[in-house]
Amino acid sequence: MSETKRIVVVDDDPNLGLLVSALFKNYSYEVIPLFTGSELTDYLSANKPDLILLDLKLPDANGFELCKKLRETPHISDIPIIIISGVSEVDSRVNLIETGADDYISKPFDVRELRARVNRILKRKKIDVSLNPLTALPGGPAIEEYVRKKMEQNLPFGFAYIDADNFKAYNDVYGYAKGDMVIKEIAGLLINAAKKFSPQDYLVGHIGGDDFVLVCQPDKIENAVMEALKNFDSVIGSFYNEEDRKSGCIKTLDRQNNQMTFPIMTLSAALVIPSKPVHYAKIIENAFEVKRYLKSFKQKKESQYHKDRRINE
Repeated sequence: MSETKRIVVVDDDPNLGLLVSALFKNYSYEVIPLFTGSELTDYLSANKPDLILLDLKLPDANGFELCKKLRETPHISDIPIIIISGVSEVDSRVNLIETGADDYISKPFDVRELRARVNRILKRKKIDVSLNPLTALPGGPAIEEYVRKKMEQNLPFGFAYIDADNFKAYNDVYGYAKGDMVIKEIAGLLINAAKKFSPQDYLVGHIGGDDFVLVCQPDKIENAVMEALKNFDSVIGSFYNEEDRKSGCIKTLDRQNNQMTFPIMTLSAALVIPSKPVHYAKIIENAFEVKRYLKSFKQKKESQYHKDRRINE
């Protein structure tokens, strides 16, 4: 079964939304019609569609400026945007490039051409090497660039490095498909926590495997991490069978056929809150030190976090 893709159509003409809905109804797409820039902003505060079709002339917003603002908002900056507008307006190709639009199509347009452009962009996004292929979250280079810009602009931030304890053992016993489900669950919990406490300024990244990064406002990072860890502990049991859930552990054999016991998964989160600009490598180094400390508690039964204080010395 194909995964449903969500397309947001932003145009004050309701007929465009109806047309796009009819065009994609047989292709596993859900079309959400919106009519103003403020409606789009409100929608994106709680949702992340797969693509935005954006008209340049809206009752309450300039399409160029709105597109540029979306590109400068980290957690939604990777959403593909296709500008839909009149021929005379799209003559300004330079403006379109500067705003970060992925493509444009002129009114009136051929419906087959629009469908082809949407399919091409979504296919390209799927293989975008800057995004983790499992979670579609920004990877290592994008995370580093985001933090570097924060420091260049002297903007305060909190940085959390999160990974799962005993994830490899879980993968060995339950298989990679179930492991991928856990990874996606962690990603969703981090995003929800970030939205709750720092909705206008956050980045959730996926470095790889079970390693994640959360960056948000320094006075919100601790609450966001606590929320994600608490929610993880409340749901992780559902990823185990009843026997393992009751015993609180799983059992597997090592390479020498010795039986090993591993507790139910928890999360370890290392928090770093720089008070002055430092090199990104230093942030990672300190986060790894804190993570190693947390990992030393082999039999912990709930997720834990710890703040690094040395980076400000």
